Amino acid sequence: MSEVRVVAEDLQVSAATVDAHADNVRARYAAADARFDGAQKGLPAGSAAALGAAVAKWQAYSTAMIERMIGGSTGLRSGARAYVAADEDAAVAVESAGNQIRPEDMGL
Repeated sequence: MSEVRVVAEDLQVSAATVDAHADNVRARYAAADARFDGAQKGLPAGSAAALGAAVAKWQAYSTAMIERMIGGSTGLRSGARAYVAADEDAAVAVESAGNQIRPEDMGL
């Protein structure tokens, strides 16, 4: 039988780490977007339009990537909550079973 050992706190820390990375990526992409916007002002119309189209494509990709990162951190948090709930439910079941054992049945 395989065994799974989970430390819910580690999942929470990992979720916070992914959130921090997502925030960092978001900030860096926002800074790059601002530079692209500034660069378009000095370009000929055709070049500005081409750059605008490329920037729109990059923004869509970066938004999707950030959303996946946030989804990952949400999944880690959900997993942590599920493991904690499962442990708590199992503890209640074990305690309930233990309470049903009569001392005379324990052979003590």
